[in-house]
Amino acid sequence: MIYRWFLASALMLITACSTAQTDSSSEAAAVQCKEPRPMMCTMDYTPVCGLHKDHSVKTYSNGCSACAVHEVVSWTNGECPEVNGRVLNKEQVIKLFSGNTYQAEIPSRKLMMTVYVDPNGILRGMQNGHKFTSKWTVNEQGEMCVSYKIRMSCRKVVEQDGVYKKIKIDDTGEPVVLVVYHSFTQGNPENY
Repeated sequence: MIYRWFLASALMLITACSTAQTDSSSEAAAVQCKEPRPMMCTMDYTPVCGLHKDHSVKTYSNGCSACAVHEVVSWTNGECPEVNGRVLNKEQVIKLFSGNTYQAEIPSRKLMMTVYVDPNGILRGMQNGHKFTSKWTVNEQGEMCVSYKIRMSCRKVVEQDGVYKKIKIDDTGEPVVLVVYHSFTQGNPENY
């Protein structure tokens, strides 16, 4: 009787882990985590890169253990890629931006902008010939957060060979450069 109970429990566990979150058709495809989330997983080590709701990533031992974490949205096979360069912490981001004016480019849209980062939480600048104002802050993870309409978008800032960049992690777990900061000047010389 105990043997049957143990065998049935083990079979249910294996079935739950093998079917709950493994809907992958290719090596590079992101597997979406589905509800209900797994409550138990096998301990095999087949590393996957879990993408969290906040677009951060973390390597998990397998797809089941990634999807057992409610913050994980999806995963891809293999360990998470390392971000090339040094990821700035909260204090470093504040020191770099607060009270300074930066000139930057959004590579995907080929837009240039000059922005003063007021220490009181306001961004004022010029982008493509148009003045704009926005809000900014730095969260506990050290991400630079900027308001776009009614929501804040928070992204990591990295330094690569003396160049600062704002990045996001895409759905496949790869880092994507959103902004390249070309220069920083102390104060507000443009009077924004």
